[in-house]
Amino acid sequence: MKQNLQNNIWKYAILLIANKRIFVAILGAYYLTIPDVTPKAIGLILLVGNLSGFLLEIPSGYLSDKIGHKQTLIISRILMLIATIVFLLANHVTFLFLASFFFSASSAFQSGTGSAFMHETLQGLKREHEYSKVMGKISSIGFAVPIIFIVLVPFLVSISYKVPFLIALIIDTIGLLAAISLTVPPVAPEHIEEIRATNFIQVLREGYRLNFFSLALFSGIISGTLFSVGGFRAPYQAFLEIPVIWFGVFFGIGRALASLLLAYSGKIKKYITLPSFYGFQVILYSLLLVVLGTISNRWIVVSAFIIINAFQWGLSKIDEGYQVEIIKSSKFKATLLSTGSQIDLAISAISGYGIGLLIERFSYQYGFFYSGLIFLTVLIPLYLYMLHRHRIGVYKVIN
Repeated sequence: MKQNLQNNIWKYAILLIANKRIFVAILGAYYLTIPDVTPKAIGLILLVGNLSGFLLEIPSGYLSDKIGHKQTLIISRILMLIATIVFLLANHVTFLFLASFFFSASSAFQSGTGSAFMHETLQGLKREHEYSKVMGKISSIGFAVPIIFIVLVPFLVSISYKVPFLIALIIDTIGLLAAISLTVPPVAPEHIEEIRATNFIQVLREGYRLNFFSLALFSGIISGTLFSVGGFRAPYQAFLEIPVIWFGVFFGIGRALASLLLAYSGKIKKYITLPSFYGFQVILYSLLLVVLGTISNRWIVVSAFIIINAFQWGLSKIDEGYQVEIIKSSKFKATLLSTGSQIDLAISAISGYGIGLLIERFSYQYGFFYSGLIFLTVLIPLYLYMLHRHRIGVYKVIN
C-alpha cells in the first residue's frame, strides 16, 4: 500500500501536466478566427465559463467529499477531454461557449479535490508536513514539461489552428488514464460516516471557525483578477502586431520562471511570513496592472505579462500551503478549498466581462488600468484586516 501511495505523487504530476492547456498562449487569438468573435464576445465567453465554474465549484467539492476524491478527479478528466474536443470542432461562437463551460466544469471538479487527495496521500505516507515542498516540486514538473509544447504551438498554427487541440486531446487521454490508476489513501470508517452525516451549512461554519474565509477571499480576488486579465493577453499582443509565433515563447518563459519558483516553494515559505507573502503580491500585481494600463510599448507589455504569469502560478502552492495548514484538521478540505476557487471564478467572471466591455468601447489600456485600480482599492483594507488578525494569532500556520 505504501508504494502505491508513493506512486500517487508521480501520477498526480501527470495530472498536473495534463491540466496545462498547451494552446492557452494562442487561445485568445484563436477566438478571433471564429466568425462574430470580438473583445466583448471574449468577455462573454469568460463570463459564461467562470459563471459555470462558480455555480459548480461548491457542489463539486461537496460531491468530492461524498463520493471520493479519486472518482471526482476522473470526472474532471472526462470533462476536460470533452472541452478539448469541442474546441477542436469549433466553427461558431456557440462552440466556444460550450468548450468554456466544460473546461470550467472540469476545473471545478479538480480544484480543492486534487489538493485534498494529495494531502491525504501525504498523511498516509506520514509526510503531511512536507505538503508545500512536495506539491511545489510536482507542480514545478507540471509547469516545466508542457513548456516545450507551449513554445511549439504558435509554430504549429502555421499548419492549422486545430493542430494544438489535437495534441491536447492526446495529452488529455493520458491524464484520464493516470487518474483512473490512482490509489485511494486509507480513510478511517468514522471519517466517511461523519462526512455523510454532516450538512453543507456545518461545513461553512467549520470554515468560519477555522478563520479560513478571509484568506480564501484575499487569494480569490488576486487570482480571479489576474485570470481575467490573462484572458486578453493574446488578443492584446495581436493588437500590438506582435507575431503569433512569439506568443508561445513569451508564455513559455513565464511558465519556466513559474516552474523555478514552484520548485523552491518549500524553501521560500520558510523565510516569509503570511503578511509579507500577501503584501508582496498586492504591491507587485498592482504595479504590473498599472503598467499595462498606461504603457503600450510592446516589449514592456510582453514583460509585464511574463512576470504576471511567472508569479501568479509560481507562488500558487505557497498560497495553497497556507490554506491547507489552516484547515488541516478539517474533514472537508475539498469543500472548503472550493469556496476559494468559487470566489476566484466570481471575480474572473465579473472582471473578464467588464474588461471586454471597456476594450470594446475604449481601449485595452482602459480595461487593464481600471482592473488595477479596483484591485488595489479592494485589497488594501482586506490586507490590513488580515494583518491585524495575524498579529493576534488567529491564523495557525507554519512559516
